[in-house]
Amino acid sequence: MPTSRIARALRAERDDLVAVLLERRVEVPAFAELDDDAVARLGEEVGALVDTLADALDHDRPLDVEDVAVLRPAIEARAARGDWIEQTTRGLRIAQRTIYERVAAIAGETGDPAAVVLVGARLLELMDVAGALAAQAWVEAREVTRSGGTERRRALLDTLLEGGDPELHGLGDLARDLGLVPGASVVAVSARAVTTATAGRTLTSAVGALARAGKPVMLPLAGLVDDEIVIVRPVVAEELDDVVAALERTWRRLADGPVRLALGVSARHALPDGARDAIADARRARARVPTGGGVLALPTLAPLDWMALRAGDTTWTLVPEPLRRFLEEDAADGGQLLHTFASYVASDLNVKVAARRLHVHVNTARYRLGRISERTGLDLRSLDDVIALHVASLLFERRRGD
Repeated sequence: MPTSRIARALRAERDDLVAVLLERRVEVPAFAELDDDAVARLGEEVGALVDTLADALDHDRPLDVEDVAVLRPAIEARAARGDWIEQTTRGLRIAQRTIYERVAAIAGETGDPAAVVLVGARLLELMDVAGALAAQAWVEAREVTRSGGTERRRALLDTLLEGGDPELHGLGDLARDLGLVPGASVVAVSARAVTTATAGRTLTSAVGALARAGKPVMLPLAGLVDDEIVIVRPVVAEELDDVVAALERTWRRLADGPVRLALGVSARHALPDGARDAIADARRARARVPTGGGVLALPTLAPLDWMALRAGDTTWTLVPEPLRRFLEEDAADGGQLLHTFASYVASDLNVKVAARRLHVHVNTARYRLGRISERTGLDLRSLDDVIALHVASLLFERRRGD
């Protein structure tokens, strides 16, 4: 692939390109008088743009806003400081020209001028998505500023975490602006990185990505509490499935890129007292996510599933010995009988439907259910016995997951 050669060359010259672009920052007033720490952070942003372009060229893939999410915190900070968005877009245009000039030179050196057209198109796409992110981040940052700034939002989040009344803390106006009024329903999100070496800036980017999941009309309360991401957002029942799906999509994008999270989503709770309950729910759900990370959203669970997840060792000891022995032995043998039983339950105890689900003859399904009865002493035509085995199987699966 001709663009791969240019991608390799860009990576080799990455630091030189960053140095050239940092020298040209004087052409943008907002960047001209930066201190050394700010210059270093700007260099990281520029380097990330070069890395993103090289990766897209290597894999010949399209780009979207999430590819340049690393730029968001800095753009939001500039907007909060009062810089105009034109300063950022001007900086992007300078980066585009500088990188394109170097790409053209590389193509000439490699004897492949046709690649310039392909790379130019991808570079233009990169600047388009970076410009779109800049506009979105700038608008959101100004919105936060108008609603009292990040300090008041954080104060409101802390108040809700403590179960306090926003009105008594002078935050009632902000709570009303965000739709956090008595009677409103909210859900909460609690998330932590599953690796201990995750950088603070990465977590800050993850806060923003999760807060924007589902494109809410107004950014919800969101922040870092030590190393925990906490979000509280109003939601109506009709939106809940869409919100959960959007959070799961965002989790996957983050897991494929900068950070893998253990993320819990609460059930709906009604204000004024519901925010604290929702946060506690989300934390309990997060605590049940496997060590490798993932999403556990309570709205997607049946009550019995949640009860099984929260059950402790004592609950397992209450399961009769024949059932525990059967579950352990069947799992060791591959779990065929338990899988048949699960299909039987999912088929409303209809053996013919269960057999179709399993793609086996109905007599085979009956034989397997009979084997379960023999080994457990249960009558699978009895609802009480079916419930007993179903609960035991849920508890067993939870223990295996742990």
